Amino acid sequence: MGMSTIKEIAEKTKVSVGTVSIVLNGRGDEMRISKKTQQRILEAAQGIGYVPNISARRLRQTGGRSLPVIATFWPSDLSSDLLGRFFTGAQSSILEQEHAFEMTIQPFKRKHIHRIKEICDSGMYHGVILTGISAEDQRYLEDNPLSVPTVLFNRKSSTYSCVHVDTYEIGRKSAELFAIRGHKKVGTIVPEHLMRSENNLRFRGFVESCAKYGLELEERHIQAAPMTMEGGYAAAKTLVEGGGELPTGLFFPLGIMAVAALPVFHRANIQIPDAMEILTYGDHDAEKYSVPSLSTVKLPVEEMAAACIRLAMGRILDPKSKPKAVVFETPFIFRESCGGFIQASIQ
Repeated sequence: MGMSTIKEIAEKTKVSVGTVSIVLNGRGDEMRISKKTQQRILEAAQGIGYVPNISARRLRQTGGRSLPVIATFWPSDLSSDLLGRFFTGAQSSILEQEHAFEMTIQPFKRKHIHRIKEICDSGMYHGVILTGISAEDQRYLEDNPLSVPTVLFNRKSSTYSCVHVDTYEIGRKSAELFAIRGHKKVGTIVPEHLMRSENNLRFRGFVESCAKYGLELEERHIQAAPMTMEGGYAAAKTLVEGGGELPTGLFFPLGIMAVAALPVFHRANIQIPDAMEILTYGDHDAEKYSVPSLSTVKLPVEEMAAACIRLAMGRILDPKSKPKAVVFETPFIFRESCGGFIQASIQ
């Protein structure tokens, strides 16, 4: 912003150029400038269409120390419940860090990878965590590396630091559990974007392993729905109203969708787990307190988020350090909906 703009605001508000500059740089409180004066200056600035340069202001933290800003890119169709858990984990790591930093959430639409690259290369952020990116977007980013320390959440990469689980294995061991539990007919209610994406390893692991273990998975017993509670509720209704023999084992690759499906089964007098066992993936709090409580393959979102922050901070503080991969386990947690609290012989 030019000096002339600052002068103009100073004349309008009848305060010194120095005061205007301090307020616009976000240091008004620190320099003990009254709230009223700050408000007047900011209103005058807005009046002439001045937009403060946030990233420059963020760097001028008290004592001249810079405060790194980490942006987490979150796709618009990824479950907001996950975002809550991710944030809880990130926050715990923020509170434990010796190093202070800021974290922002940047919403994005899948397939808008050029936009992400522009934002990252603009120097607005010191570190970036990418969640839910498509396989196609990931290839693009590996061919056109970002200029800031980057961590991929739940994706494998040799170019970038990453924190992930073995996604195919989750589908595989869920099918294996149903086979061990003696099921013949099984079904699954899948988040829509997973059906179409290359990153549908959980779904693929389940479908291919059902075939391997001799489980029958009919087309009509695979329901795709939006990755929300509403989606889970609607898909369960479609399944029940479709008539015919119902699956005796149902896998939800997103637990929160299962929580919303329970009332549908309850109203249709389908006893869980007697008539139908349910296994989920995720382990959101809601799965622990539902009736019946839901057996799940745990995705340790909170710990993974904290690991993402640690990796991003590590690269910010030591830009020469090499990318690292951190792999998390996904244990079964047996509750009432499947396996009846009995640890099946499964690893």
